Amino acid sequence: MQKIDKILIIQTAFLGDVILTTPLAYHLKKIYPNSSLDFLTIPNSKNILENNPDIKEIIIFDKRGEDKGISGLLKLGKKLHTRHYDLCITPHRSMRSAYLTYATGAAIRIGFDRNAMKYAFTDIVKYRPDLHEVERNLKLISAFQNGIKITRPFIYPTAEDKNFVDLMLKDKNINQKSRIFALAPGSVWPTKRWPEAYYEKFSVMLAGDNYIPVFVGGPEDRTLCTGLEKKCPQAISLAGSLSLRQTAYFLSKCAGLITNDSAPLHLGLAAQIPVYAIFGATIPEFGFAPFGASDKILEVPHLACRPCGIHGGKKCPTKTFDCMLKLNPEQVYRQIMK
Repeated sequence: MQKIDKILIIQTAFLGDVILTTPLAYHLKKIYPNSSLDFLTIPNSKNILENNPDIKEIIIFDKRGEDKGISGLLKLGKKLHTRHYDLCITPHRSMRSAYLTYATGAAIRIGFDRNAMKYAFTDIVKYRPDLHEVERNLKLISAFQNGIKITRPFIYPTAEDKNFVDLMLKDKNINQKSRIFALAPGSVWPTKRWPEAYYEKFSVMLAGDNYIPVFVGGPEDRTLCTGLEKKCPQAISLAGSLSLRQTAYFLSKCAGLITNDSAPLHLGLAAQIPVYAIFGATIPEFGFAPFGASDKILEVPHLACRPCGIHGGKKCPTKTFDCMLKLNPEQVYRQIMK
């Protein structure tokens, strides 16, 4: 086996993409246990990677701030070059990520064939749209070890994270005997959001079955979740109150999670709880669906207009929003409670 001392993974896409790259780091450290592995990502993803035993250093690429523009990119490229990496792996398919890969000067630089700057790589791997994102990423290291099985994402809350969540739940009179069900109604893309009124109805039905509905999300979801909390007296909103690692730890205490096709889906997968994922504008076949034994995909099948985009959009192109409106909360509740 080729001697590999220093490894860099570059993933500067959305938070969900970063979470789904953690199995790649895990298996690389299994293959090269004595290596030093760094991870380059965006500022929003730093918290999810901290305390990960597979990662030595997190390098931040603030592409919309400090490292913005060509000058910032070139400066970071020079910094990476001085670190003398032996191996650089880049699941992200952007030209900026490809340039940074090239700039490392690593002897082995691996990326997908769908990258517009694929000539920056020494080894090009075919992008498999038929695979889950985790499995796709693992194909990047199949030359080192073939047949690696798909692995859930890895998130490592600290003792302080756990203590913070435990105290918060105690303050809200939630204990180990409480039946908690998490709901994540937010998304950057409006066409990926199950209607607010449907989440409200679903939370009321949960409360009627003696579950405590708890809304989760980031600071950007606080207004939405606080509004839903007010409409269901038994509900609680933790949106904007927990970090990503803290949210993952909280989810591990829940009976299940209902979520849009967004980052909480992957947090729930890492927490190893049943994830009930709602797909509207996007489809599970893109490779970002949950794959746990108890997970379930919720969607309106056989709609000719699906998918309407890779990431979703601001408005429904057909102005019907059938992919979400036809997925009524009573129907979803019955499916989940089976």
